[in-house]
Amino acid sequence: MRLAPVRPGGDRWASVNQDIGIAPVEYLGDGDRDSLVPAYHSYRRLDLRGSAGMHDDERLSAAFSAWEESLAVSGMTLRLERQALYGVPLARTNRWSVDARGISLRPWDIELTAIEARLRGIVKWDLVPKEFADVLREGAERRGLLVELVVPQDAQREGSVTLVASHDAAILAEARELEQSLLTPGAQASAPRMGELLGYPPCCVRRFARVAEHNDTTLAWALLPGAGAPASPLTQWLQPGLALVSHSPCEVDCAASIALGQRLLDAVDAVESGFAAHWRSFAARVQVVDQRGNRLALAVDGSLDTPRKVMASDLLSSGGPDAHAVENAASLVGKWITIDSGGLVATNFGWYAPYVADHRGES
Repeated sequence: MRLAPVRPGGDRWASVNQDIGIAPVEYLGDGDRDSLVPAYHSYRRLDLRGSAGMHDDERLSAAFSAWEESLAVSGMTLRLERQALYGVPLARTNRWSVDARGISLRPWDIELTAIEARLRGIVKWDLVPKEFADVLREGAERRGLLVELVVPQDAQREGSVTLVASHDAAILAEARELEQSLLTPGAQASAPRMGELLGYPPCCVRRFARVAEHNDTTLAWALLPGAGAPASPLTQWLQPGLALVSHSPCEVDCAASIALGQRLLDAVDAVESGFAAHWRSFAARVQVVDQRGNRLALAVDGSLDTPRKVMASDLLSSGGPDAHAVENAASLVGKWITIDSGGLVATNFGWYAPYVADHRGES
């Protein structure tokens, strides 16, 4: 294993420790991938609360020394090949509240638009706060959908439910059983069929199932290529406020995901004329999440292979309470950014973005 940046084709994982940061790991061998499991969890359990007074480099050194000692118990060795960018874990966007500090162009009912266009057999809403469940149910039923509610038996999901909706009673019953199975820890055999009902491309379902953890941070490290060749804006998923597809594409240039995204965009634009052009003005940019967790859409002229000037910077959502988040995002305009360890840094400005997806390519 080694730390990011990773070589093309590598299998990337990310282990998150709330006190330390993120350790992106690449699996290089052809053997048993389960050998990464103790490395993954030992990092998550590291306790460095006593290093509060250290500088960043000292904390990083202490973290990997402690990790190395932990791995030695399992007979594993660790070598730091290159220090990479890392930042705060990606926070899941709370789609149930309105954030006036950011913008969102994603139609709230794009899931329902997809099922009405027969692009999927079911719609599934995960981790819905119970107080919003009735609102979603009523909205779906008004559109002629049948709705089932699944309550997860998981302390971490306490207070939330999953809603599954479909036009077909038989499909809905199957989806409910599949969802109950998937909510059981370690039970992933139902994932391919659930992905099929949700309208996800099979290649993306298979890749998703291979990712160690299904949180935003791990998915970003595993599936995004970093500041590489521009990809289609139709596969945008790093920014929930711009995402057309509801899955995490196996690759940003996944042909099946591009085709699905185009059909969804056409369906929305047919109802809301002019939406597509407005959406592209933000989606066809360099999408980043910076070290503070702020999600930004950057307009940059030219290839990122060489330092480039930021022409526009719009905040899509902030990583936490920050009254100056919009102004801070705008302050990037005119600054020069360059690739560093797979992420982006602003020259002499103290800003970096460990999560990058260049979506300025053709559809």
